[in-house]
Amino acid sequence: MLSLVLRRVLAVVPALLGLALAAAVVAALAGPGWTQALGAVLAALPATLALVLPALALGTGIGALLGVLSGAGAVLGGVGPAMPGFLLAAVFAATMAKAPVLLGLAALALPATAQAATLAGRARAGAEDTVLLAARGRGMDGSALLWRLTLPLGLSAAMGGLRSAVAGTVTAAVAVESLFGTGLSGAGRLFVEAARAGDTGVAVAALAGLCGLTLLLGALGGALHGRIDPRARMA
Repeated sequence: MLSLVLRRVLAVVPALLGLALAAAVVAALAGPGWTQALGAVLAALPATLALVLPALALGTGIGALLGVLSGAGAVLGGVGPAMPGFLLAAVFAATMAKAPVLLGLAALALPATAQAATLAGRARAGAEDTVLLAARGRGMDGSALLWRLTLPLGLSAAMGGLRSAVAGTVTAAVAVESLFGTGLSGAGRLFVEAARAGDTGVAVAALAGLCGLTLLLGALGGALHGRIDPRARMA
């Protein structure tokens, strides 16, 4: 048990080291104003996290459920690469004069849903003749099979691929913050505005903050991957 906890803690160490390196780069580029630059980014990151985290949670949960319940995994897997979040955000913002925040959240969640459905569908298909067959042989079926085994299996597979979903969602959050009005002023908007103004220190600090957020959320997904997998409990 202790070794499992240590492995999960150590999974976050590379992300923390990356953040420390990014802070050193910001300090070198921003000069004497590096503390103000980092302070501005730290103040803006919660707004970005408030966009990214619900989108990932909703997308992963709904996608995993669709993937294990039906053939939606295959369908969404084909459509998903054609609808990256930043492109959806641009389309939504261009077609609506005042696009609501929920539409921006949908632009972030849909690609994550597609990926989760694809991975969950593959996980179910791969376990059909092994774990699921054994569970049915023990008398488990219906809702018990879904909630205790099939859905956790799909969620675990989706968490295993969360790093790429996180990277896409954070990238899309930059577009959503920039295109959906001043109500969404997170690190993504700060990065775009600083880059336009030629403020290298703030731009690099914002980029470092976004990269750090991506690393930490990816590490969290990796830690949850093994914990959710029902096969670990059955072993």
